[in-house]
Amino acid sequence: MSLEYPWMLLLLILPFIFFKVSSAYRQPAASIYLPFFSRIVAATGQAPTSGSQIKQRKRIQALALLLSWFVITLCIARPVLIGEPIVTQKAGRDMMIAVDLSQSMEQKDYLLPSEQPSQGGQLKAASKVSRLVALKSLLSTFSQQRDGDRLGLIVFGSGAYLQVPFTEDVSLWQTLLEQMDTQMAGPATAIGDAIGLSIRAFERSNTSQRILLLVTDGSDTSSRLDPVDAARVAASEGIEIFTLGMGSIDTEGEDQVDFNTLNKIAKITNGRAFEGNSSTAIAEILAQIDTIAPAKYQQNSYLPKSDLYPWLLGPMLVIYICVWLSLTISAAVRVRRGAYVD
Repeated sequence: MSLEYPWMLLLLILPFIFFKVSSAYRQPAASIYLPFFSRIVAATGQAPTSGSQIKQRKRIQALALLLSWFVITLCIARPVLIGEPIVTQKAGRDMMIAVDLSQSMEQKDYLLPSEQPSQGGQLKAASKVSRLVALKSLLSTFSQQRDGDRLGLIVFGSGAYLQVPFTEDVSLWQTLLEQMDTQMAGPATAIGDAIGLSIRAFERSNTSQRILLLVTDGSDTSSRLDPVDAARVAASEGIEIFTLGMGSIDTEGEDQVDFNTLNKIAKITNGRAFEGNSSTAIAEILAQIDTIAPAKYQQNSYLPKSDLYPWLLGPMLVIYICVWLSLTISAAVRVRRGAYVD
């Protein structure tokens, strides 16, 4: 048990100072007790007034007043009962994942391995799936390992859009991840705009570690903001960018991934650039990212406090009411027997 404001106990000496200084409480008032008061009233024919009673403080009244003042002062000092320390955990890092939903993500050139191993100990290869389907499956698994992070999701094509603000609800994040589809953000690729949107999203973040995982399978074709310039701004805001290019570095033509720009973006922001030319490679890359930037919690502890003043005021009021009733009843009995005159 502890007092939140122990210095308030100094108020305990206030009544003693008041009674010592004030003379009104030190001068007794003269009075006469008349046991035959009713006979005098009958003989004189006068009606008694309400002031014909001496007000004399009983010892029980003084004790009740002192007890009341002590309890009230103690309540002002706010006594509390301190419980066991409670430790809470909150997300220690914000991670935004930006996913390219351009038309090229529809290409079915990735193999999604099954979960059951074959007789030779190798994973069975399922039929080819689109890049987006493979990516969603791997990101869903990756998100389950980020319990210490708040995750966000940006989708981009011809423009960039915030799909999921930062949240600790991994299930919600996975649900909205599954709902995204190619070309829902347009057929082109706006890498710079995706970085710019992530910078705005991080403005509302109060964590010290900020990470952007940028996944694309093409080159910037429709950004209003140059990707490299956007990376410089991100670096000034303390945002690390990990880039993941889906596709082979040997690919040529319109489907060629601009690994050169992705490398520049990662280098400027002290991040890493990766090449994911298969589902296995992407899974290994996500595992590396999980090792480089492991999930992190911030622990906060506090002592729960329960106020005790209701347990003090309640009994005090009961005692005070009992004393008041006792004195009232006693005075009524004495009035019937006689009277007190000031």
